[in-house]
Amino acid sequence: MAEKFDMTRQAVSKHIKVLHECGLIKPEQSGREIYYHFNPKKMQEFDNWLAQFRKSWETQFNQLDVLLSTIKEQKK
Repeated sequence: MAEKFDMTRQAVSKHIKVLHECGLIKPEQSGREIYYHFNPKKMQEFDNWLAQFRKSWETQFNQLDVLLSTIKEQKK
């Protein structure tokens, strides 16, 4: 799997470990190989957790848009 990414084998291994510890992927041993499966239920939990921040980010980005538009208009 590491060949498909522009990083070392150790770095890929570390990312897989973190994703597994978070429950975002589930390993399945098949002989000498391990297959990883995506866990969409855990991703939904993560999305729900992010939702609490999303409104704040959207507000801040909207305020930034207004400010940049104002600056652009003043330069004309």
